[in-house]
Amino acid sequence: MANSERTFIAIKPDGVQRSLVGEIIKRFEQKGFRLIAMKLIQASEDLLKEHYIDLKDRPFFAGLVKYMQSGPVVAMFTDFLLR
Repeated sequence: MANSERTFIAIKPDGVQRSLVGEIIKRFEQKGFRLIAMKLIQASEDLLKEHYIDLKDRPFFAGLVKYMQSGPVVAMFTDFLLR
């Protein structure tokens, strides 16, 4: 089996709201990503703060967390074949 790299991809609230989930997944698949798992979630403030911990000191951090809580997010794991 070829080497692969596991990747996390999130479709943010505006992409979900605008019904772009299928098109976004299609584009990743065309680039060689293979969908392993997918879940529609409403991310909690605690989860988002943990996910974006490296940005906590940036001035936009609070707005980012608020935006990501504004609607559902599609969370996905993919494999990408390394060539």
